[in-house]
Amino acid sequence: MKTKLLTIFEKWANWKSILALFALQMLFTLVIMPSASSSGKLELPILDLHFWYTPQQAYQIIADTPPELRQIAAITHLTLDIIYPIVYGLLICLILIVTFRWAFPKSRFADAAIFVPWSGVLFDYLENFGLATMYLSYPTELIPLAWATAVFTSLKWTLIGVGFGLVLIGGVKLTFTKK
Repeated sequence: MKTKLLTIFEKWANWKSILALFALQMLFTLVIMPSASSSGKLELPILDLHFWYTPQQAYQIIADTPPELRQIAAITHLTLDIIYPIVYGLLICLILIVTFRWAFPKSRFADAAIFVPWSGVLFDYLENFGLATMYLSYPTELIPLAWATAVFTSLKWTLIGVGFGLVLIGGVKLTFTKK
């Protein structure tokens, strides 16, 4: 049985929506997020772009970040980086619906597959809250939170990768079954 959410996503699943979300994704990736995370003077690693880090590595980056930039990083994690996951989650979800609708029209797996990117979004949110807390609480080091946040980061990237892998599978299947 289809969920209400899946029915809503299916209504939005068209190439026009996908192109609009892709443009928004590029705007976030190339303009908005880089300008929000960079001081222009200081180039520090961005923790949520890593696949894995230890609490020691995370707190070294946080320690190297000037106090005013720590506050900006925390605010960014709680504002822009709350909107951005919705954009990429919806983009991957709609691409999965479009490709799987044609490539696997009768598969129940296709309905379940679209929720993979949303799992990545959930872990991105957990990562954002963890990183914001770490930045705001510094110099206090919350080691258990840092470990959990590192795990959330890895799970986010893993699930986003699985989502793109599913898009690739759907695209390949569609390519080789079209007549």
